[in-house]
Amino acid sequence: MAGATSPSGDESTTGAKKEPSLWETVRDQLIAEIESGAYPAGALLPSVRELTAKLTVSTTTARKALAELVSAGYARSEGTRGHVSEGPNAGRVDVPPAALDVGPRAGTHAVSGTVIVRTAVRIPVDGAVPGQPPGIDVRSEAAPAEVALALRLPDPTVPLIVRRRLTVDAHGVPSQLRVSYIAPAFVEGTRLAEPDLIEESWQSALAHARELDVKVIESYVTARHPNDAEAAMLGLTPTSCVLVRVDVTQATGPLDGQEGTRPIDYTITVWPADNTRLDLEIRQ
Repeated sequence: MAGATSPSGDESTTGAKKEPSLWETVRDQLIAEIESGAYPAGALLPSVRELTAKLTVSTTTARKALAELVSAGYARSEGTRGHVSEGPNAGRVDVPPAALDVGPRAGTHAVSGTVIVRTAVRIPVDGAVPGQPPGIDVRSEAAPAEVALALRLPDPTVPLIVRRRLTVDAHGVPSQLRVSYIAPAFVEGTRLAEPDLIEESWQSALAHARELDVKVIESYVTARHPNDAEAAMLGLTPTSCVLVRVDVTQATGPLDGQEGTRPIDYTITVWPADNTRLDLEIRQ
C-alpha cells in the first residue's frame, strides 16, 4: 500500500451549510462591484474571456456567473456587445451580508464597497483548515514558469491538470484557496481529474490515485499580496497580505511506462494573513 507523508490538507469537511460554488463567488464579486458603483448603469461588464483571464476560472463558470447577473436583474445581455450593468440595487437577489457579527474579530477588509469580517483561524502543520464543503474546479491549462521548473516538465507548453478548491468558514466567508498542478500522466483517468469532493488528505489522495509511494520534497510558506484571482476568490483587496504555502510532491514507482522517482504535484495554498495562524512543528 502506498504511503503518504506530510499531508497538506484534506477535502473532507462537515457542516450543513453549503458553500458557494465558484460561479456564485464570481457572481457575488460582480454584484458587489455594481453596488459600489464600479459598474454604473450602462457600463459594459467584463467579458467571459476577461473573467477567465483575470479570475483564473473556466469559461463555463464565467458564463454561468454572467447569466445569473441577468437573472437577478443586475445586468442585461446585448448580444455581441456583451453584458451591460443595470446599476446598483437593480437586482432582486440579496447581496451577501456586508458584515458578519461573529466570533473574535481578527481582521476586516473592504472589497469593492463590501466589508468582510474574518474570524481567527488556526492552521495545523498538516495544512488542514476547517470549513464547509468546498467548491471544486478542475481543468487543463499551461503551467506557470515556477511550476514547470519544479515539476521538471520536458515540454512546459503541455497542459497540466489544475484542481482548485475554495473553502469558506461556518459563516460563508472564504478562508482558503488551494490550487494543485498535477502531471497529466499521473492524474488522467483517476478521480483527481474529476470535480468531486475528496474525503481524505491531499497527500493520501495522491498516493492512492496510482497506489505509489509519495513524499513532499519541498514545502515552504511566504507572505505577499494576492494576485487578481486570489483576491477575487478570497474576497481581499489587492493590497491585502496573504500567507502562501507551496508543497512539491514526488512519486516513486512505475509511471507512464517508466520506473523511477519524479515530481508529480505542485500545490499552492493561500490564506488571508490577518486572521490566520500557522501552527508549525517544533523540532528538538
